[in-house]
Amino acid sequence: MTNERDTEHFANEIHRSAERLQSLINDIIKLSELDNSDLRLEFEPIDLYALATTCIDQMQIAAQKNEVTLLQEGGPVTINGNKTLIEELLYNLCSNAVRYNKKGGSVTVITGMKNQRPALTVRDTGIGIPPEYQEKIFTPFFRVDKSRSRAMGGAGLGLALVSEIVRQHNGQVKVLESSKKGSVIAIMLPV
Repeated sequence: MTNERDTEHFANEIHRSAERLQSLINDIIKLSELDNSDLRLEFEPIDLYALATTCIDQMQIAAQKNEVTLLQEGGPVTINGNKTLIEELLYNLCSNAVRYNKKGGSVTVITGMKNQRPALTVRDTGIGIPPEYQEKIFTPFFRVDKSRSRAMGGAGLGLALVSEIVRQHNGQVKVLESSKKGSVIAIMLPV
């Protein structure tokens, strides 16, 4: 026989599962929409630094919960892009960097020009990405550590979305470096 406490626990678990499922469905829909060749995106001038500041502000609670410090470097840099998608890209990169970090670690978002092109770099002090997986992490449903990702709610779609958003903006994304001391993911966009 279940008591009121058990009922509340089960209700909370059902709610969390429903939220994860809804998030997964939304990510699949976004990926599908981005993959549509008829998609027409509206582009406008966007300051990456300002969007990064907003993203960092929104991520503060999750970062504090994981005992991770969020930092920002660089300065204003304007791109011609879709604001909603670039916000999604920033959120996914920062969310992963916070989630797969170490207690007491940090995530640094850097904006600026690199090789005369707008650049966005996210550097973390997390668990790193083994070299054999660095190209695969941008594949839908791929997770380096499936047991840890499942426990944290990851479905392996966040970086696939990042890759598709970068493609829609005629840019490039790659892992610049990664070790057990953290990772650096860089995005280069056209002028």
